[in-house]
Amino acid sequence: MLLTRMRLARRLREACVPPPPAPYTVDAWCVAIGEARRRDLRVYDMRLDAELPPGLLVRRDRADSILVDAALPALARTQTVLHEVAHIVLGHDGDALHDDIDPVVEAEAELAADLLCQQLTRAASGVEPAWLATRWPARMPGWWADRRSDWRLLQLWMTLRDGLPDVAIVTTSTATPVPVEIRSRRQRYRTVIEVHEALRVLRPWCNAQVYASAAKRARRHLLDPAAVTAVAEAATVAVALRRRHTSLPPGPGDSPLSSDVPDPHDVRAEASRLARMACALHDSPLVAAEIARWVPVVAPVDAASLRKKIVGGMPVISLPAVARQGRSPSAV
Repeated sequence: MLLTRMRLARRLREACVPPPPAPYTVDAWCVAIGEARRRDLRVYDMRLDAELPPGLLVRRDRADSILVDAALPALARTQTVLHEVAHIVLGHDGDALHDDIDPVVEAEAELAADLLCQQLTRAASGVEPAWLATRWPARMPGWWADRRSDWRLLQLWMTLRDGLPDVAIVTTSTATPVPVEIRSRRQRYRTVIEVHEALRVLRPWCNAQVYASAAKRARRHLLDPAAVTAVAEAATVAVALRRRHTSLPPGPGDSPLSSDVPDPHDVRAEASRLARMACALHDSPLVAAEIARWVPVVAPVDAASLRKKIVGGMPVISLPAVARQGRSPSAV
């Protein structure tokens, strides 16, 4: 992988990609790339269905357009736009009007997008790397918190991957991931991006009523605002996984999930936010209570198949009799 990154970095330098200009946003960089290529390049935000890719490249005679899902959080939006930019600067053929998708080409574009995002982040943070700006003793108290956050983030990644086995998430490799892949902090960015890809696939099954109910329950227990958001998002994701697993039809697709980290370069803050959601998803009794309230009734199955029906470490079971009488699946 290291040699692949080095070769790809050389190809990006040979493509004469201009450095990111101020104010160091991906939109401003696309304008600069278009001017350097003497071919207009613009980014347009629009609502794209979850069945479509999060970003689409449309090539025209004298200009290129990148259509990006307006519902994406800032970090995922930057990665999506740079993925399409990578297709352009690396000379890949095809656009949104062609259905041919080469996994090797997509993996190369995704890895190139990672490299471009690193370049954009370095430009936005200044010449001096962030790890040099902070002295080692000052970083020590947060070291264990970062490692714990990375582990929780990995738990969420594995839960979503196991809950969505039929979904192909764009990665930087064409190899099949191993059952448990131990990731380091160097892979934090890639894990965050793949988590957002999976959450976007779940968007049609996410329900605002579940979010509101879980948030209300968390506030009744006097949790702080960050914990309330984590519980509400975790409950929404858990119920959405169960609904999709039981083949229930998707809803309107107005997902209540959204990133509260506006800075597209702050990977650490976004990883911490997702780690809080992962902690609530796996450990919070409030989330378990919301699952018991909202999950639909499932037909009885034999023990062998029941062991296979696992979502987030919890088997698919029927609702209690009280919940079954009080609410029908159509109410969700």
